[in-house]
Amino acid sequence: MELMYGAQFAKDYVNSYLSDDIPIRIIDYRNGWNADDEQLPTPVKFLTYEPIALDEWPTIITVVMSTNRIERIGYSGSNPLYRVNYTMRTYVWVRDVGSAETTLMRDRFTTVVRSALLDYPCLKATDPQETFRLQIDEGSMQEQFSDLTLLKGDRVLAGAYISYDLSIDEVVDRRPLAAASSVEIEFTNLDKTP
Repeated sequence: MELMYGAQFAKDYVNSYLSDDIPIRIIDYRNGWNADDEQLPTPVKFLTYEPIALDEWPTIITVVMSTNRIERIGYSGSNPLYRVNYTMRTYVWVRDVGSAETTLMRDRFTTVVRSALLDYPCLKATDPQETFRLQIDEGSMQEQFSDLTLLKGDRVLAGAYISYDLSIDEVVDRRPLAAASSVEIEFTNLDKTP
């Protein structure tokens, strides 16, 4: 039986898409903002949400917060087709020297990530299957920015996250169950002990 994709697929899909898309997108933004690669460096992708324990900056992390709706939308052949809606968050963490520099880097990265998530043709281009459909609800997108956190010396940590709803069309392939025509059972005697 083919299983539904699930939250792990949604998270991995967005993470993989961003890790492929953002380095190229950053070049366009560097040129547009006249920034160098120190002001807008290429981020590192992490799969877990532990920003304080990380040592690579900037860092982008995507997590699934919840599944908030499952709706049957029809059939793909004879198999039921569902639209599953996930509530997602993509975090952006930056660290730099000086609060103004850190805030500017965080704001720039949040803009780049938002631009990537809203780029449906690029998201669609990485669809792994014909039956697969992915769509981010633009109306659900919100941004939250953290306060600055002073680390040792002049280093400052800042973060933001973009929350959004992600819909994936998922098929459950119901294959006919086979009937057993015969069953062989083998018995073995256990050795007796005195």
